[in-house]
Amino acid sequence: MGKSDSIIFPEYIHALSKTLIEKPKSIAFLGFNSENDLTRSIPSSKRAFFDLSLGNWDINKDWFLDEKYDLIVCTRCAYFSKDPSLFVEKCMNHLNKGGYALIDWGLGDHWRFDDFKIWWVKNGEHEFAYSDQNFLHSCFWNASLNRDPNVIEFWNHCLKKGYSRDQTLESVVREEVPSIVDYDCCYLSTKFLWPESPQLYIITLIKGED
Repeated sequence: MGKSDSIIFPEYIHALSKTLIEKPKSIAFLGFNSENDLTRSIPSSKRAFFDLSLGNWDINKDWFLDEKYDLIVCTRCAYFSKDPSLFVEKCMNHLNKGGYALIDWGLGDHWRFDDFKIWWVKNGEHEFAYSDQNFLHSCFWNASLNRDPNVIEFWNHCLKKGYSRDQTLESVVREEVPSIVDYDCCYLSTKFLWPESPQLYIITLIKGED
């Protein structure tokens, strides 16, 4: 269990409770190999898990799910996508009519590396996680985030990590993220954590076609 789980899992549940009128009958969990506290808190009669470790899903290959679902949940995983626009499109294509996809994106707090980065590439070093060459590639970003209080607080703490007030957070994002995605959200929220090692979650909920 990660140290942020007890803080961020309720944020995911809050995002769903703000938009879901009915409980989903079927859920696909992308990037999950088994149940955890988050998945158990989202009840459904049909649930399927897809993960690289299970051999049934690879975010950077031409993946297809076995059927369509009322809800797709992908947390702490989307930023591995080399083509995040295609990833989001595929999620939408695997939703039932009126379904939703909960996708989050992360930045900061890259404790595996000495050189703190707001995003993934800085001074020639490209961040990876869980295994060598498993690089982080992408993030959600749009101009509305510049006005978000959690984002502003995150940036203020990043300034203490060697970034300059001559820069803007958005300029750093554009410089350090290989691939940026933006899409219409029916719900968008952020959560700032750990002033000593700044971390920001960007939580998005998108709705499929009715």
